[in-house]
Amino acid sequence: MKNVFDLTGKSVLVTGATRGIGRQIAQGFLDAGATVYGTGSSAESIKRLEGSGIEAFAADIREPGAMDSVIETLSKKHGKLDVLVNNAGVATNLPAGFFKEEDIQNVTQTNFVGVFRASQAYYKIHKKKGGNIINIASVLGMVGTKFAAVYCGTKGAVINMTRALAVEWAGSGYRVNAICPGFIDTDMTDMIKERPEVLEQMKARIPLSRLGKPEDLAGAAVFLASDAAAYVTGQAIVVDGGVTSGI
Repeated sequence: MKNVFDLTGKSVLVTGATRGIGRQIAQGFLDAGATVYGTGSSAESIKRLEGSGIEAFAADIREPGAMDSVIETLSKKHGKLDVLVNNAGVATNLPAGFFKEEDIQNVTQTNFVGVFRASQAYYKIHKKKGGNIINIASVLGMVGTKFAAVYCGTKGAVINMTRALAVEWAGSGYRVNAICPGFIDTDMTDMIKERPEVLEQMKARIPLSRLGKPEDLAGAAVFLASDAAAYVTGQAIVVDGGVTSGI
C-alpha cells in the first residue's frame, strides 16, 4: 500500500528556516524524504543551517523581489518546486498606542506583504505547473490579545488571504492552506517566559497545560504537503493545545 505521507522526490522551500518553527518544519520534511531548502534574512543567519541537509538562501522577504530569484532557481533545478512554506515572521509585545511607524512597517511587511509577494512569485514563475502553498499564520489571527494588535491583524490577514488564493488559484492546480500555531516555545515567546507569573497564567489557558514545541507543527505541515491532503485547500489547521476550543 502506498504511503501517502511519503514526500520522497518532492522539493520544498521553507522561509525563515534557520530557527524555531521553520527549522523544525524543515526537519520534518527532511525526515519525510523531501529535498528541502530554507531561507534566512541574511548571510549570517543562514550559517545556522550548515551541515543540516537543508540548502540555504539569504533572502529578506520584506524586500520586493527577494524571493523571486530563489523560487526561479529551484523551479529550474527541479522542473517544479512542489511546496512553498511561508513561515518567516516577527512578533511584537507593544501596547497599540506605542507603535512607531517603523514597527508597523516591519510587522506588516514581514508577516503579510512578504507572504503575499512570495506566493505571487511562486504562482507567476510556475504558471500552469500547479503548486502547494502552506502559510504559517497564528491563533492570534483568530482571536485577539493585548500588546499584539498589528501582529493579530497581519495573521488574520494571512488566514483570509489563504482562503482567497485557494479559491482563485484552484483552477491552476494550486492548493493553499494555513497552519495556526498556538503559544510555541521559541525565542518569540522569550518575552513571556522571562515573566514566570505570566507564563503560568498562559499555561492555565492551555488545556494540554504546556507550551507547544516547534516540532509539534511539523506533522501538520507534512500532512498538507502530502498526497494525504490532496482534497484539502483553503483551510486553517489549528495546532494550539486546545486554546481556541475553550469558552
